[in-house]
Amino acid sequence: METIAQLGIAPEDITKVLVAGDWHGNTRWMRQVLACAARDGYKAIIHVGDLKVLWPDEYPDFPEPGCFTADLATDLEELGLVLIFADGNHDAHPILRKLTLNNDGFGVISDRLLYAPRGHRWSIRGVRFGALGGAYSIDKAFLTPGWDWFEGEEVVPSDVETLGSATLDVLITHDVPAGIDVETTLRLPEAIERESYIVRSLLRDAVRITEPKLVFSGHWHQRRTGLMPGMETRAHVLDREFHDGNLVSLDLATLAVEEYKPV
Repeated sequence: METIAQLGIAPEDITKVLVAGDWHGNTRWMRQVLACAARDGYKAIIHVGDLKVLWPDEYPDFPEPGCFTADLATDLEELGLVLIFADGNHDAHPILRKLTLNNDGFGVISDRLLYAPRGHRWSIRGVRFGALGGAYSIDKAFLTPGWDWFEGEEVVPSDVETLGSATLDVLITHDVPAGIDVETTLRLPEAIERESYIVRSLLRDAVRITEPKLVFSGHWHQRRTGLMPGMETRAHVLDREFHDGNLVSLDLATLAVEEYKPV
C-alpha cells in the first residue's frame, strides 16, 4: 500500500490493525482510541462508517481547530497513525464523493485520513480488503436533508458491481449483511424494514460473490458475531463509541480477531 509507505510507515511493520465501529463525530472517544492505539503499537485503523467527518458545519473550513475532522487529522499526524474509513448512513455522502483520489484510489481528507469509496479494494501485508459502505437510515423521518441526512446513503447494485467478484480476505461494510441477526428495540414500519433489508441483501450478495474470510460492520450499535449461512465467512458487528465491542484487533498474519479496549 503506497500511501502508508509514503508516510514513513513500512508495510512490513504493520502486523495488526484496529477495526472500529461507529464514532459519530465524538472527539473525546476518538482521542482516547487514537492515544491507546499509538501506545500499543498500531499504525493503522480501519473504520466501518458513521465516522461523521466533513459535516456541513465544518465544511469546507474543516482545518479550523476545534472541529472533529480537524482534530482527527491533527491527532493522526501527531501520533503517526493512518485511518481508513468506509461511509455509513450518517456521513456526508455528496462531500465524500467530491474528494480527490490519491494514487491508491482513496479519497483524501489529509495524508493520514482516507476515505475508501464503495467498491474500493486495497491490501496491507498481502491481506485483501474491500469497502462497501452505506446503509438505510431507519430514523430518516426525524432527520433534516442536507444537515444530518444526505442523498446517496444506501448501497445500490452498481456498488456491488464496482466491488467485483475477485476473492477478498476482509470486507468492510457499514450495514450488516442479511443472514446475520441483529436486534432493535424500535418497532419499524413494514416499508422501512423492507428498505433496510434491500441494502442488507445486497451486502449478502457481495459476501457470497467475494467470499471473504471476515466481514466487519457497524450501524446497529451492538456487538455480535456469527457465520454467514452456508459459508465459512465470519461477520463481526461492532458497537458504537464508548461501548465495549466498538474495537477489535485484527492480526494480519493469521486474521485472528481479538476484542480491544482503549484503556
